[in-house]
Amino acid sequence: MRKLAVVAAALLLPLGAQASDKPKAEDTSKDQKPCVAHFTEEGSFFKGKTYKTWQEFTGADKAAVFQNVAQAVATNGWGTVNANKDLGIITAGQAVTMGEGSVAPLNVIVKQKSGGPVRVEANFGTAGMQKASTDTVRTELCKLLEAAGD
Repeated sequence: MRKLAVVAAALLLPLGAQASDKPKAEDTSKDQKPCVAHFTEEGSFFKGKTYKTWQEFTGADKAAVFQNVAQAVATNGWGTVNANKDLGIITAGQAVTMGEGSVAPLNVIVKQKSGGPVRVEANFGTAGMQKASTDTVRTELCKLLEAAGD
């Protein structure tokens, strides 16, 4: 697996650049996968960023989806995986390069409303002054969601 490159940086943006906290929707016209269509990025380099996506699986068994996603998190190189099947929560982290021991968290929620589809939500966060490639984060989160249907 290609590791997420999360780098603590000491460089400042040029004075004319503005940091935005508004959610940014990604262009989905070329890729209609639900995980890409629902992908958002919020925050700024200085305050930290949160990357989120979700996907629903109609007719899926929640326990099987949970197991598939938990195994995907563990096999895709995420560290310190914790899973609570009863709550439908999977947590893990990615060590931050040059981050002096800090970890960028991954949270995955698997939930089902009575009789409805199973919904898998994934989010990954970086702290202020840390950077992650948006394309890489999107790809890695989509791998986890796509594993739910295996």
